[in-house]
Amino acid sequence: MICIYGLKNCDSCRKAIKWLSSNNIEYKFFNLKDNILSKSTLMEWINVHSLEKIINKKSTTWRNLDDASKNQLDTNAVNIIIDFPSLMKRPIWELNTKPHNELDPGFQDRHQNFIKKLV
Repeated sequence: MICIYGLKNCDSCRKAIKWLSSNNIEYKFFNLKDNILSKSTLMEWINVHSLEKIINKKSTTWRNLDDASKNQLDTNAVNIIIDFPSLMKRPIWELNTKPHNELDPGFQDRHQNFIKKLV
């Protein structure tokens, strides 16, 4: 089972959902605004993908984040992300409830190619 974590108004998430639906691929979508992530889930994502791949430093949320939080990111990333889930690149992918190193955050051709091999 493919699980997608993202925001329902995120263009990349909408594209991923549309692509999955049009290819008849079963998935579950978790809206990060409605579902609070657990610290263990975030730690697992960071361990698999790295903090640099998880955080979207081009986002408005990042630009509006106070300097103290930005400076604490290396030591307090999980709590900051829980407070500001839109800091993450989206969508975040899981296969069978686990992150997969081939499916890093985002939605590009390589994501589609990898998923097509699974189904």
